[in-house]
Amino acid sequence: MLKADITFYPSTQIQADIDFLKYQINKRQVNLIPGTGLQKLIDECESYLSLKSGDPIYNDTLKPLLVLYSFTDTLRMLWMKRIDFTIQLRSMNTGDTAYGKPSSNDEIYFKDFELELFTTAYLNEYGLKAILPQHTEGNDVFCKEIEIQCKHPEVFTRDKIDGFLRSFQISLQNSQNYGVFGIGIDDYLQFTENSFPFDFDGYTSAYAAKLKEIDQELTEIFDDTLKYCPRVLGVILINTHFTFNEQMGLALSKTTNSVFCLRPNAREVEEEKHIQAYEIISVFNSKPAIRSY
Repeated sequence: MLKADITFYPSTQIQADIDFLKYQINKRQVNLIPGTGLQKLIDECESYLSLKSGDPIYNDTLKPLLVLYSFTDTLRMLWMKRIDFTIQLRSMNTGDTAYGKPSSNDEIYFKDFELELFTTAYLNEYGLKAILPQHTEGNDVFCKEIEIQCKHPEVFTRDKIDGFLRSFQISLQNSQNYGVFGIGIDDYLQFTENSFPFDFDGYTSAYAAKLKEIDQELTEIFDDTLKYCPRVLGVILINTHFTFNEQMGLALSKTTNSVFCLRPNAREVEEEKHIQAYEIISVFNSKPAIRSY
């Protein structure tokens, strides 16, 4: 594939998105760090623009463009809804931008905060007034009376998620509020340039196999762990991953799902709190599954 073959995202639009991102960075006085996070994303996209039309293009060349396309859409949604995201953008200075590729030294802050921004953007896009607290303490997103905690684990294990849920439950108990827990389940795919399946059937098979690997952990979390988190009224699952098919080539996809947690055996929850939690999780799944504890 040559650069001239890439028609879905023309250079003029790429430059416009880079300029928009730089505008938001400058507006919020973000100090970029060379070789990581936002600076890495910008450098890789500008490197693509410097290529000639006859230069060969590889998957690793396209991936940062797809991340830029998705990420700037999220920022536009927040900006036009007048949602302040200064602290979150300033926190995206470290970590790798490549989904499906774990970051070195557990530095995944880019993807941590991208998950918070994406969640908030889509809640507002669907008419819910969600805000991003402009500090890094406590929970990540607030929507009416519901607190939302977003986690993007470097390695998806039950122990890791259990620890996040326990901490979230404690914070909700301390605030006497209820919450929704969001999980980014991305980096277990771990496809590299050499191992990425270049056919649709191969990709589908590999993707399904990876999903099966975490199915047991998710089942145990929903069957057992959430019993002991009575202030968690819902769970959102957001998976950001690269896909490939013969018609469209490489693409960045986000798939979402959610589960509603009823608590008939715990202290009675006001119906209004249930409604608010259901409104939130319905943005990510119009008919959420229901689990009763």
